[in-house]
Amino acid sequence: MDQLYTQLFRGHVSVGAYPSWGLEEIFKLQNVNAEPESSEISIPNPTRIGLPELDGVTSTSAINITGEAVDFSPRAAGIALYGSVERVPSGSEVDEPHDAYVGGDIVLQHMPLAVTAVTSDDGVTEYTRGLDYAVLPGGIRVLPGGALATDINAETAGVDGRKKLPILVSYSYPTVDLIKPFTQGRKFYRVMFAQVNEGGANEKRRIKCFYARISLNGGMPITQGAEFGSIPVSIRLLPVPNVYEPGDAAFFTIEHEAVEA
Repeated sequence: MDQLYTQLFRGHVSVGAYPSWGLEEIFKLQNVNAEPESSEISIPNPTRIGLPELDGVTSTSAINITGEAVDFSPRAAGIALYGSVERVPSGSEVDEPHDAYVGGDIVLQHMPLAVTAVTSDDGVTEYTRGLDYAVLPGGIRVLPGGALATDINAETAGVDGRKKLPILVSYSYPTVDLIKPFTQGRKFYRVMFAQVNEGGANEKRRIKCFYARISLNGGMPITQGAEFGSIPVSIRLLPVPNVYEPGDAAFFTIEHEAVEA
């Protein structure tokens, strides 16, 4: 064999709702492995002990593909978390009412993009960003030592022992993809790996997976440390329902470019 078949394949992974072959790239996977889920039945030779089995059958019921997503879109999160994804347009809120506490975060109705005003509930007193409050992805935080904290401390504590001050917040918010996990039933997908071998003869390869479920393959990191995070992904291939002929592939096919030696 003169042709080298060393393996250093890289490429894209595309996904589409079964039974369509209209696919899109929703994540980028690394360290992808496929392992068959097989079982065997056999019958021993009754002639005497120690003979090979008389007959046996190996049956494969699924193929488990695992990988690490280093690029994980909201669409991918919706699929892997059995949820929905909704594009919510940008907008603004004027004089949204809230209670402010010293040392507490105020959760706004939307994720803020730019806070334009924070005032007392009568609109007379306007507070200053960076001195009285800070803007966070989740809302705003009252800063100690500022005028807002001073006004809160001047209030009478409630039955819970905390002091609060009614305020009004005006702000704009960005367009977001709203992911609602675990709100959808089980769905099936087509998956395709389109690759080029950086080793060997730089040949192309295409793997078409017919009938797959996609989910997390472990915990999903929420906060990353000093390195980029990766999301463990499971692609479980099951036999496609409409395969009837014995020689037809039920799970996937591999097209490997033939290269002349």
